[in-house]
Amino acid sequence: MMPQRKSAFERDFRLAAEKFPKLKYELDKQRKLWVITGELDICDRVGVYWGTFDIRIFVPQNYPHCVPKVQELSTLIPRDVDWHIDEDGTCCVDINHKMTHMARIGINLSDSITQKVYSFFANQLFKMSKGAYAGEEYEHHFAGVVQFYQEDLGLNQKQAIPMLEAILGGAIGRNGKCPCGSVQKLKHCHLISFSFLKSMERDQLRRDLRSFKALSA
Repeated sequence: MMPQRKSAFERDFRLAAEKFPKLKYELDKQRKLWVITGELDICDRVGVYWGTFDIRIFVPQNYPHCVPKVQELSTLIPRDVDWHIDEDGTCCVDINHKMTHMARIGINLSDSITQKVYSFFANQLFKMSKGAYAGEEYEHHFAGVVQFYQEDLGLNQKQAIPMLEAILGGAIGRNGKCPCGSVQKLKHCHLISFSFLKSMERDQLRRDLRSFKALSA
């Protein structure tokens, strides 16, 4: 009898477990989720131990095209929006736009835990010690979205509205005039930002457009 083939998640978890040996997983068949639980030890770059968090990560079965949900169970982090965590311990490890984009491409479990989850908790310990996060952080709520458009996509509020309208309208190509209002063709202007936004869910883009228009009203 042929052995049952491992899923992509199970194969990738083996690599993740080499970096994070205190984590384990089980399949929640009812909710169609892989559930990772255990302790995450945080050390600095030279290996000095900082602390440990008890965590849970929910990974949908459509992995790798998914956005994992991360919870802190040890209640070491204040349940406050200023700490990017809600009352039930759900953590905002990055802005939703970036997470959704990564999901469309396909995440790697080991890299996701290292770059998003581990970094999030390391930064929490840094703030507990120093009083502020290492590096910049996004503002809360839609202010953070505005900041993302400005700093990551190079689009201010006035440029974002026609850009989103053009994407949702679907009537512009690489050689068309850039919707930002410049005289350049899209391919010589905001093509990277345009392509990024095109990869987002349409509902997300519509929400962004409504919110930007509300700010301009």
